[in-house]
Amino acid sequence: MLSFKRRSHPENRKKDWNTAMQRYNFPVGGIEIRIPSDYKPKPAAVAAPSSTLSKKSFRYIATRSLFLACGLATLGNIPVYSMINTPAENQTITLEQPADADSPAQVLKDLNLPAVAVESFSGFSVDILPDAEQGNWAMRTIADDDTLASALSKLKLDKAAKPLLENASIKQELQALKTDSHLLAQTVDGHLQQLIYAKDKTHAYIVSLTDDGYVGKWEDNVFEIRDSRLAFTVKYSVQRDGKEAGLSNSLIRQLGQVFQKDVSFKNGVKIGDKVGVIFEDFHYQGETIYTDKILAAEYTTGSTTFQRVRFSLSGGKADYFQPNADTELKRAAFDRVPVTGARMSSGFGIRIHPVFGFRKAHTGQDFAAPHGTPIHATADGSIKFMGRQNGYGNVVELRHVSGVTTLYGHMSAFKQGLASGESVHRGDVIGYVGSTGTSTGNHVHYEYRINGSPQNPATAQLPETGIMTAEEAHSFKSYAMSMVEQLADLRKLASLDKPPTTQPGG
Repeated sequence: MLSFKRRSHPENRKKDWNTAMQRYNFPVGGIEIRIPSDYKPKPAAVAAPSSTLSKKSFRYIATRSLFLACGLATLGNIPVYSMINTPAENQTITLEQPADADSPAQVLKDLNLPAVAVESFSGFSVDILPDAEQGNWAMRTIADDDTLASALSKLKLDKAAKPLLENASIKQELQALKTDSHLLAQTVDGHLQQLIYAKDKTHAYIVSLTDDGYVGKWEDNVFEIRDSRLAFTVKYSVQRDGKEAGLSNSLIRQLGQVFQKDVSFKNGVKIGDKVGVIFEDFHYQGETIYTDKILAAEYTTGSTTFQRVRFSLSGGKADYFQPNADTELKRAAFDRVPVTGARMSSGFGIRIHPVFGFRKAHTGQDFAAPHGTPIHATADGSIKFMGRQNGYGNVVELRHVSGVTTLYGHMSAFKQGLASGESVHRGDVIGYVGSTGTSTGNHVHYEYRINGSPQNPATAQLPETGIMTAEEAHSFKSYAMSMVEQLADLRKLASLDKPPTTQPGG
């Protein structure tokens, strides 16, 4: 069924056309025909003898025809519309059955119009996605226990994402997040504009803010996670030249950490040193929206080249390894200090007791730190004892391999949820710095014992553990070989970027 609705018409048109008119879509390629409301089909008129036509009529018809032909030739296809007067304001005309010879339906029938109007794009509304370059993007790599709400909370979007979390269909799609997948959020002026759940490198669920609220849809090949490559020669500094080459501040900081054992970016860099980086790059709407971790990197100074490749070990922990080194080499199974950034306030051995004032053996080391500073387990183990113990105050004692135990004293509090017999991992928080027991200030007393005998934690020979299992080492060798080949290609690119002939002034 075809319908028309009356519209207002300019006042300077003929009186017969002052009422609202409605346009009807003809197929492309015609002209606009206006039909007044008093139109009545008439039988074809008998042509008048040519002798009765005046010269003026001939000139009129000829000039009008010429103008029409020129207009059509110039403009090409012109959409054709019919305009029909309606008898009353805002009245809709239905064209199922003509009511009488004067009705608009009969007019269309006389003109042999199509029964169905031609569709045009003006009848469709298109949601325009927010510009990916606006605002800021943040990313969360999904952990084992992450939910949509907790991941957004880690991104500090609790308030901004509240309307999204109330959307049942979106929550349904994102109720089971895959571990090690990625959640990227775009915010503009504190408002969440887009959310991308990247299940893998090309398959993503994209949520966008529209006039009707948040809408989500699974998309393929719209979002990509790429391994991007970049190389440059040091002309001024790694920071300045890296930024000019296209590295983000985050990646430049990572470079310093990756090569911290090989070269100092503060005072060990030379003009002409070459850097190659392979890193993870997130692309959306044809733009880089986020750069994440370095996958492999190379630093060449003089005739020496350092290479590091990122590899995830069992348990999800990742580190940077030399691709040609024996990755099954042993490393220390213990950290020597249980508190990050602490100052050693008292060493192992005989000392004057700070409370009692007489000489006494100190069976551990004291590390001073502010009240409440986290205390970490120095190695994998299990909780042998947790509670109050004489002058040690609040104590956690851990049992480790090879008859080794460690003790952490004077804690202000234990980590919530810990219990005797529970397993802990190296680096796990087990309590907080305090001054309980016999103590003169906030610190942790740390003891390292072998078969119950206290040893100096700073000099004791620590047990070692394999960096990788045999299976991990095999996988790493294969992966590292691919990365080394790409780094070699980058080295050639960096060689084309010549450094200045003289060192720039400071």
